[in-house]
Amino acid sequence: MLAKFEKRAYVGSEKVWVGKYRNLQNISHWHMEHEMIVCMEGCAQVMVADTIYTLLPKSVIFCQSGCVHYIHTDPDCLLLVCLFDEKLCEPLTHPYQLSTPLFQDHYNVLERLTAIRQELSEQPRFFEVRTIAMIEELMTDIFRSEPLIANDQQPSEVTARYKQLLDRIDHEFYSITFYDAALFMNVSESYFSRYFKRQAGMTFSQYLNVVRIEKAVQIINAEPDLKVTDVMCVAASTPFAALTGPSSSSPVTHRVQFPKDMY
Repeated sequence: MLAKFEKRAYVGSEKVWVGKYRNLQNISHWHMEHEMIVCMEGCAQVMVADTIYTLLPKSVIFCQSGCVHYIHTDPDCLLLVCLFDEKLCEPLTHPYQLSTPLFQDHYNVLERLTAIRQELSEQPRFFEVRTIAMIEELMTDIFRSEPLIANDQQPSEVTARYKQLLDRIDHEFYSITFYDAALFMNVSESYFSRYFKRQAGMTFSQYLNVVRIEKAVQIINAEPDLKVTDVMCVAASTPFAALTGPSSSSPVTHRVQFPKDMY
């Protein structure tokens, strides 16, 4: 789904996934997996919990389960992204969290995630056990050395409402309006406009267009044998017909569901 990552099709019971991507862009979203992002080349702007961080080579961002975030990268930025089940490191992440999501790679995160990715790709004997052990060891090393704070901070009412709004947009993309969204957040339209752009990195209308286009692409992909005329009929019979032209933000440049691994 667009508001959150789709459920990962893990290789086995390891519940760990690693992908490598160039020029990856994601719209504002959240999910229950932990996420670790390593910059290999270029530069990325990553928003985590209301703060924008600049991710450069030899630096890492750890996004704790449930945090709202998005990724905007420079054209030639290359990222390694790992998602893993929040329960794998619960003794660490339940009582504690990093004082800041951004930290320097003093733990060979890039090399270790690359090794995990290889383990998942080659699937040698007992790879699931090995993968879990590798991610747990990596997280332990990070949490032993990085500054920690208590993980007892409840999300603000506004943040919780915003996460609900993202889910609502995902389900009501065909009918929800700017007015509906502002009313749902219980704020004025002018305040909502500023708040949404700060949280999502784009205006509400841009975000909604991205969601609608992505949904249209999903419909078309579900029917790969559709002829051009049939595609036009599908478009004409859905809410996407309201889109009169190409958006400045297309699903190619802003999508939450990661494309297939490029490397």
